[in-house]
Amino acid sequence: MRRPETWRRRVDPLPLRVVYTLGELARAAGISRRRLARLFDRLGVRMLRSETTPLVFLSELEAKVEPLWESIQATEVLRRPDD
Repeated sequence: MRRPETWRRRVDPLPLRVVYTLGELARAAGISRRRLARLFDRLGVRMLRSETTPLVFLSELEAKVEPLWESIQATEVLRRPDD
C-alpha cells in the first residue's frame, strides 16, 4: 500500500538503531503517538512494551513502514564518509 507523497516528505531523519520508542518515531513523522500507534496497528507492525514505553524494532520498520525506513537509510548514507 503506497503512502501519499506529502507524508513521505514530512519524515525527519532518524539515526540507525536496533529499537526506537514510539515517541521518537511519532516526532520524526510529525504526528501524535496515538495516531502513529493506530497506523502501526493497521499496518501490522508489532510493538514491544517495556514497562509503559512502546518499542518498535528496526526490522519491523524495514518490512512494513517504508517512509520511516527510507529516512533511516538516508541518514545513514549521509553519515558515512565517502569510501
